[in-house]
Amino acid sequence: MNVPIVWVMGGPSSGKSTMSQNIVDKYGYKLLSPSELVEREIRSKSVKGVEFAAKRQEGHEVPLTECVHLLESEIMSNRGSLRGFVIDGYPQNQSDAKILEQSIGVPDLIIALEIGQQTAETRRSVERTTLPSTVSFYMRNAEPVLAQYSDKIMQIDAEHNSSDIFNDVVPNIDAIAKNYGNPIAISRSSH
Repeated sequence: MNVPIVWVMGGPSSGKSTMSQNIVDKYGYKLLSPSELVEREIRSKSVKGVEFAAKRQEGHEVPLTECVHLLESEIMSNRGSLRGFVIDGYPQNQSDAKILEQSIGVPDLIIALEIGQQTAETRRSVERTTLPSTVSFYMRNAEPVLAQYSDKIMQIDAEHNSSDIFNDVVPNIDAIAKNYGNPIAISRSSH
């Protein structure tokens, strides 16, 4: 498959989903969110969905190794109209990066959103959700990925307004889209 691949990673409440959705809206890329695909599978009550629900009830996340087939199916079902894709919230560690690279391909760009623990806690309190992990936990797991893909990483201070942050990313994605011969953007909305 010869389309741009963008990974969006970051600690809790860093704005990964917002960034991913902005990319989808502007460029028409397919959003791949392993967490959302797991949720969809749980709601379907399939055999895998029941297994995933049991893991979550035990307080465990579903490892990417167990749900990568959902990503692959999503890609295959959209391959005719695929302009590119953005993976929301992954990789979370070097093992995830290896799985994504082997099953989907090498990323063209990795957007690493960085925020401090205080900002993460403030954002979580506004969202009224609990903080599943700490920023330091994310950084410990992300460091090997950042080092391995240093030539593809765009590290961003995510303490700022999401529109300003996205505007910093646009020139990089424009360049990638142009390299693939894709039109730069599909939407007329200003970001």
